[in-house]
Amino acid sequence: MLEVLLQPTNFFRALSERKPNLVAPFFIVVASTVAASLGQVLLVRLLPSFLPGGLPVQLVFALLGGVIFGMLLWGIGGLIIRLLAGPESRAWEVYGWASVPALLVGLVLVPLGALFPITGDLPPLPPATDPEALRAWQREYQQVVGAASGTRVLQGLGIVGSLWSLWIIWSGLRVLAPSRALLATLGVAVVSLAFTLWGILGSR
Repeated sequence: MLEVLLQPTNFFRALSERKPNLVAPFFIVVASTVAASLGQVLLVRLLPSFLPGGLPVQLVFALLGGVIFGMLLWGIGGLIIRLLAGPESRAWEVYGWASVPALLVGLVLVPLGALFPITGDLPPLPPATDPEALRAWQREYQQVVGAASGTRVLQGLGIVGSLWSLWIIWSGLRVLAPSRALLATLGVAVVSLAFTLWGILGSR
């Protein structure tokens, strides 16, 4: 795993000589989204929650959501590479292995959220029967989360992880599909940038 982070060209050159194996790439993506989801729940655990049942219920939903989102992310990311780089690109393997930086970010986020949760002076969650008060509370909640130092650290790590992953994708496709490496990497970059901006704007 260290080689794919630091010497991805050598890693994918060796990978090209082996039979395709989707198990490890799949679990890398799912593990990264699960870790990120759990870390985010831990980060906001001291704030009022929409979900009843406290932290255990929130963690269960985070686990399930992380698994589902990871499966979708792996499928869509691999599909983009497959469409843009062709059948020889081993698209889902490339995307999965390129998600190792995201896994590292998720593993950092879990202890970060556990040790430095976000705190804020928020009123209790208003009843669902008062939609105007609920919208105002949601805006205040997003402002508290968006202004927190933990959120800023998370956003910074996410950007670094995304750029690192794109470099790994480009390095892998230079080995497996060199004529379309740049096009496929740019395609993934556009989608990744869209998700990143959506996450940043959503926290404001």
